[in-house]
Amino acid sequence: MTYPAIQTAIKYLRDRGQSIPSHVLALSRKEIKQTGEYNSIRQELWAAVYDAVYDFLSSNAQVGTYSRPMSTAISKAYIEASDTGYEDGGGILPLDEDTSAWVRAELDAQFGYVDSLFLTLKELRKEEDVDIIHEAFLHADGYANSLDALYNGAKIAGAIAGPKSIMLTLDGPDGKESCTDCTRLKGQRHRASWWRNHGLVPPSRNYACGGYHCEHRLYDDDGNEFTI
Repeated sequence: MTYPAIQTAIKYLRDRGQSIPSHVLALSRKEIKQTGEYNSIRQELWAAVYDAVYDFLSSNAQVGTYSRPMSTAISKAYIEASDTGYEDGGGILPLDEDTSAWVRAELDAQFGYVDSLFLTLKELRKEEDVDIIHEAFLHADGYANSLDALYNGAKIAGAIAGPKSIMLTLDGPDGKESCTDCTRLKGQRHRASWWRNHGLVPPSRNYACGGYHCEHRLYDDDGNEFTI
């Protein structure tokens, strides 16, 4: 599987002396593997969104030409990521009823975001000096981050549904920002269900920092990173 627009993005960054994200280099080297592992699922979605935004802004095509394939890619990624996360957390497929309903609601919301995104991009396309590569990177990263949150939620759900009761502790570096919620919760140890019931599975919008400005994660009792 190849992604020509990725090569353009890498050239753009290199010409300007900017660093190239490792996940972008992985895509350029065709390191996407057709497996159920989450990293592969994430990379494939990132590339699909990048190409859809880049190609649409580079063309005069109708919205549906690129919004429909992107919606299909998101649907595939959400289904695969939720199943993978659930199993990685210790659950046994199929998803339990509540988790399945939650994933469906999250996916439906994403479809609405896609429609809105391409209407915005259509207007943006009319402007001069649009930084197409920047826009493609921005939205690819955004959708990949949203997929992280879905994977984490599914993994927590799998831990709750699984046969073993898992205790998790919030820890990790503060990153760009450590808000009052991060400071208060860092080092606290609770059952997986507690973190979910309080809406505090990172990255979560319920944190004062929004969840995306810190690098805190949930860790199991062996010190292994449970959420990503």
